[in-house]
Amino acid sequence: MKKLHICIYLGIISLIWACSTEKNTLLSRAYHGTTAHYNGYFNANDLLEGAMKTYRENKKEDYYSVLPILVLPSDDEVKNMYAPIDTAISKCTKVIQRHAMPSMEKPSAKKEEHNRWIDENWITIGIANFYRRDYDLAFKNFEYTKKFFASDKSAYIAEMWMARTYMEQGKFTEANFALTSLEKAQESMENGDSKSPKGAKSSKSKSKSKKKKSKKAKDKEPAKFPKKLRYDVSITRAVFCEKRKDIDGEIKALTKALKYAKKSKDKARVNFILGQLYETTGDRAKAAYHYQRVLKYNAGYEMSFNASLKNALNAGGDKVRKNLKKMLRDTKNAEFKDQIYFTLGKMDQIESNEEGAKTNYTKSAFYSTANNRQKGMAYEKLGDMSFSKKDYLNAQKYYDSCAKVIPETYPNYEAIQNKASKLQSLVAAIETAQYEDSVQRIAKLTPSEQLEFAEGVIKKLKKDEEERQRQDAIRLAALQEAQSKKAAASGGGNKFYWNNDKTKNEGFEEFRRQWGQRENEDDWRRSEKIVFAGFSDESDTSSTAAKAPVDNGATVLDSLTPEMLVAKLPLSDSALQASRVRMMNAYFDAGGIYSEQLNETTLAEKQYRTMLEKDFNSDMKLMAAYQIYKLHNPEDQAAVEQKEYILINYPTSDYAGYLRDPDYFIKKKEREKLTQEAYLVDLDRFERGLYYPVVAKANTVLAEEKDNPYRSKYLLLKAMAQAKMYEDKKSVLPTLDTLIALYPKTPESAKAEEMKRIILGGYSANEPVNFEKKSIYTRSEGEPMLVMIFLTDKINNVVAKTRVVDFNKEYYSKLRLNVTSKVLKNDNVILVKPFKDELEAGSYVSFYKRTRNHLLDMQKMKILFISEKNLLTLFDTGKLDEYQLFFDENY
Repeated sequence: MKKLHICIYLGIISLIWACSTEKNTLLSRAYHGTTAHYNGYFNANDLLEGAMKTYRENKKEDYYSVLPILVLPSDDEVKNMYAPIDTAISKCTKVIQRHAMPSMEKPSAKKEEHNRWIDENWITIGIANFYRRDYDLAFKNFEYTKKFFASDKSAYIAEMWMARTYMEQGKFTEANFALTSLEKAQESMENGDSKSPKGAKSSKSKSKSKKKKSKKAKDKEPAKFPKKLRYDVSITRAVFCEKRKDIDGEIKALTKALKYAKKSKDKARVNFILGQLYETTGDRAKAAYHYQRVLKYNAGYEMSFNASLKNALNAGGDKVRKNLKKMLRDTKNAEFKDQIYFTLGKMDQIESNEEGAKTNYTKSAFYSTANNRQKGMAYEKLGDMSFSKKDYLNAQKYYDSCAKVIPETYPNYEAIQNKASKLQSLVAAIETAQYEDSVQRIAKLTPSEQLEFAEGVIKKLKKDEEERQRQDAIRLAALQEAQSKKAAASGGGNKFYWNNDKTKNEGFEEFRRQWGQRENEDDWRRSEKIVFAGFSDESDTSSTAAKAPVDNGATVLDSLTPEMLVAKLPLSDSALQASRVRMMNAYFDAGGIYSEQLNETTLAEKQYRTMLEKDFNSDMKLMAAYQIYKLHNPEDQAAVEQKEYILINYPTSDYAGYLRDPDYFIKKKEREKLTQEAYLVDLDRFERGLYYPVVAKANTVLAEEKDNPYRSKYLLLKAMAQAKMYEDKKSVLPTLDTLIALYPKTPESAKAEEMKRIILGGYSANEPVNFEKKSIYTRSEGEPMLVMIFLTDKINNVVAKTRVVDFNKEYYSKLRLNVTSKVLKNDNVILVKPFKDELEAGSYVSFYKRTRNHLLDMQKMKILFISEKNLLTLFDTGKLDEYQLFFDENY
């Protein structure tokens, strides 16, 4: 028993002795090394690897772009990883504080470390801070490890992480130096390993003086480069090239890393990225090879699926196409049908099978129930195909559909938005022209033929509505299937939908991705109202196609009758004339867009010739003929024909004057200047009381100068002079009546009416004026606004709209402003909307007035902002002067 007590006592003494960090004994090193290995390094790395594994599994990879080599959390994402990262740092810190040999109480006095696992703990702390994005603190840990453990393999690991830290800090020169140093060390190690056995034997027969080196000196010799680090160094070099956009260097580094990769997932990812890089360079054969290699490793289903698609696209062939069609039949690929159809479409395009490509792209867009990026890509491809064939109407519709679903991060976002916007005016013009043309043709039919035609249209509308509902049902079923699979995968498949907030939120987001932002209203699925391209409302004078009252879907279609549609026909003379004006303006606008924006002179000429072929008179024909003349050289037969047409049919027009004399407008401007100066002389005579010369000059102008632009002003001046000359004011009435009859609706005519009223009825009674009279316009805080730009006669409204659209794209792209043109009385107006309130609209107007870029001389044009309600009042009353006063007083 006594011996047992002695043994226990000696054991306790030994353990206490082993716990000492100041004694460099075998027992102390074993105890503290084991504790540092498992309590610190092992557990901390287990926490970090678990956190990173969870993050990478939940991270949605973007297979439409080249995958990043290293998947690292962002500032926001890393916040969810703070707990395991901080715990790992805490564990390693405690290990270093308690088990370093000798202790870290006096770091400056410490010269060596006997615990072989302390350096690994320092590196683990650095890696944890690197993931935490605290790069300064991470770098300090790596730098300390490299300096203090310079003769250990940890120095190489620390330098590799220093290179990665440098890159995250944007210090690429320092990162390159560190990587170059590591690559040289690796090369030395590999050259040393490649020596022959004979060489190895000769190395043993070294001089005795070298064999007798002290153990201390041996410890200070640098360690050999660790073989396990070769993959990480190659990957780090690849990351360096990735950040520097050096594709060739990245390919070289990844190819090298592939030789050293041990894990199946690493091999799969590197092969996939190599496939993407070779695809970027256009080397489809090598791209297909690496995508095929991905399928041999543990890549995960999504990566394997995308590798299969990309391999099919780059390899091609009937066998690959059959495999893709087989994938379509596999139920587990139901969620990815859109991508499979898109790949088939691209294969068709490569093989110049345009019809097949269009069919598959259309199916891709149809089955994209939750993937807006894929839907946008399909619409963009369809738009590009239509655009290349100069089918601009369909191209605009595809681009517009694409623009509605793609996010701002979409690679071609601005270009798509620009194309959709610029083609929108063309589509509106052509559809309006076709609509009005069909309206007029149907109006010429007999009443019975009109009713028969209307019945056929109603049948077609109902058939189209049934097909739309069928397609919606298919789409909804696909969406529900994808949603149920997602719910089952997350373990929520058996929970009641409306009691599960998470599922409801996911469903709401799916709805938004599928249908966009919709108001809470009946028939929310209808993105477009039904338009009957044969009937219009007589009161509709807008430039857009008139719509029949069938915009409530199937319910309204059931109650729609042929008589209701026929009632919309422009059967009266005034309605027919209004329809013709809209049609001719639309054709002319379309021609301008074709020639000025799309450089399609042939299509532009087609629109103008359509105008000339109409069997009714219109002043727009003169403009169309002149535009055709401009599209050709003056010597061309087409130009000669249009010149003769203008000179014969419009001999007194400015266009005819210009064709006779190229200096016509210069001379006309000089004549106008002389005419204006002459009128000002007579106006000055009137002011000085020289009434007889004024009347004489007015009589001369009225008798001899039929084209004098100041004739109405001379008539008024004559009447005012006569009123001063004659005591009997009624003698002025014939002059006033002539002015009112010849120049109605002019300021001079209004003044003549006022003078006539005073002469016949005398001055009005001296009644008090109500200065608190309410304006017809109202103001409410925070109401949405539009901006009105008033055009002069010097600029075409198509050109003006283009300038405003380009201005908005550069400076207000995020507002997604819509630009349209209207006619307010005799003024052409550009409307820009929407603005959320008067502050936003006022800021736009202020910046517009200060900016010449894109706008040029339009910068100086009159510009106001107005609410929707006041705009309707303005168009109903035409009282622009009153709104100007209201605007000045309130805004």
